Amino acid sequence: MTDRILPPLATDQKKIVRKEVLRFNHRLEETGLFTDEALARLLDEHPRDLVTICTMQPNPPADQPWIAGEAATLTGAELVEAARKGALWVSPRSAMTLNPRYKVVFDQLMGEFSKETGLPVLTADAAVLISSPRMGIFFHVDPAETMLWHVRGHKTIHVYPPRQDIVTEAALEAILVKENLSDLPWTPALEDHGLPVMLAPGQAAFWPQHSPHRVVNGEDLNVSISVEFSSPQSMLTNSVFYTHARMRRMLGWAPTSRGPARVFAPAHLLAAKALKTWAPPAVNVERAHARRFDVDLSAPGCVRWRKGMAPDWAAPAKPARKTVRRRGEALKAA
Repeated sequence: MTDRILPPLATDQKKIVRKEVLRFNHRLEETGLFTDEALARLLDEHPRDLVTICTMQPNPPADQPWIAGEAATLTGAELVEAARKGALWVSPRSAMTLNPRYKVVFDQLMGEFSKETGLPVLTADAAVLISSPRMGIFFHVDPAETMLWHVRGHKTIHVYPPRQDIVTEAALEAILVKENLSDLPWTPALEDHGLPVMLAPGQAAFWPQHSPHRVVNGEDLNVSISVEFSSPQSMLTNSVFYTHARMRRMLGWAPTSRGPARVFAPAHLLAAKALKTWAPPAVNVERAHARRFDVDLSAPGCVRWRKGMAPDWAAPAKPARKTVRRRGEALKAA
């Protein structure tokens, strides 16, 4: 491959950084790290307890969360094959920072991204996403700055503006103090505000912080890198939401987390650090999801449901009742 992973951004692209959805190209596929063989090796090397395996209904509704499962005895190659033919998301979390081969590429990628966009990167992490045709991710919001680098297959990201009528201050505050996960309530009316961003291999998207989004895969195996990073601006923004969330819960009042209050963000950053250290919140919903299925290459969708744990949409249809005519019964003539 060439020396660069990220080609230079055009002037028009640089102008919309953090203001609109930025679309750009990359050359990650040329690293050779995302072939079936390379992904199988990565999965074999990665700690299995750091591999997220989940399923959901094909072409899922925007408000349907995923369901977690396990694949304790399968090899990396078998997991890749299950993702190709089944209904699965397989994601080695933090693979781009924990695996030395991938970390070299990721460090270069983030360095080039920072130089091209002018955004200083304080911390960064990324998971590799291997997902089946027609799988998706429900409507949600990430506190960190987020982007997706797409390598194989085709997918559409629906990105929504980070406005109060789309994602409320209360929702963001609850996520930051870990009273809620990243999912948000969804209604069909929200689709009037979503921007569909279609990604082919070698394309990427970066959207403004706190922009809700959801994902639907195309008809092929998808391989992407989901990146979360912090910058001075995003860290200050989140500190305002976090501090106000704690004030609301301790004092019953706090100013708005959006708008003029951000002028005092440095003070909020100090307060947030102190609160996290000396007075952590009592509620924390960050916990492992119950494992409800096992990956099985011979099962429908490669999903073998554990007893009593299949969702309604996965339950087999009941056979239609047959009308049995008694012997000798005559049909009425019209």
